[in-house]
Amino acid sequence: MSRNGAGFTESIVHAPQGLKGYSYRNGLGMIPSAEFDVFHDDFHSFVVATAITNGPVANTPWGWQGAIIDSGSTVVVNTTAALGANGVLTFADATASEGAAIYGTKSVQLTAGKKFFIEARVRTDDVADNAIQFGLSALTAVTNPEDIWTTVATDLITFGILDGSAYPQMLSDKSNGGTTVQTQTVAPMVVDTWTVLGIGYDGAVLTGWVNGIKALTWSGAATTVPTGVALAPFFGHINGNGAGGAVVLLDYLRYSSER
Repeated sequence: MSRNGAGFTESIVHAPQGLKGYSYRNGLGMIPSAEFDVFHDDFHSFVVATAITNGPVANTPWGWQGAIIDSGSTVVVNTTAALGANGVLTFADATASEGAAIYGTKSVQLTAGKKFFIEARVRTDDVADNAIQFGLSALTAVTNPEDIWTTVATDLITFGILDGSAYPQMLSDKSNGGTTVQTQTVAPMVVDTWTVLGIGYDGAVLTGWVNGIKALTWSGAATTVPTGVALAPFFGHINGNGAGGAVVLLDYLRYSSER
């Protein structure tokens, strides 16, 4: 369908231009098409409890490739009216350095000159003790959930809080060059408050967003941005020292990529 296609308003087919905030969405597809690869999971489907032969993996949300869950950690669909009525996934662990992550297939690729964004709506009971990261990573078959975003030998681009700071930080690595971390002091997460975290890519520059506000522009060289490799979308959480936060809620995760 063309940008001026018949039968649908522009804002249904594409994110409208010029809205205040969230400008990383501008012009990108909101529905799958020949022009845009679009994914959205609002987590209304339950987590698969038992592995299915040639099908979903145990402890994994329906439609995802797999999960990495430390002993004592849980990933469940929240059904409470206050927090889970619109589809919410709960990650919980009260033990230091333990947590869980979910990941999709390695089917996403950042391409120079092509726009992309990925975003997640999250909240947590402790912004100083929990680590929350999401984005794209080439690593999935690992032992610990944090390996997806902390190992130095991978291709990745992620955004979220790390233990000890409420300010989301961006990590990027390409061709096993060593993960680089960039911080920002513009927009912190707030305890027990829903926050939309976003990663934008305009085909050349990476940006990090908090509730529609651009909080970070990646200043590293283009060689640190993982273009041209197959990456898996993921979301992960680990507890920090075990003295504070134990719960992270994920309302939705979505991405849109220009073909």
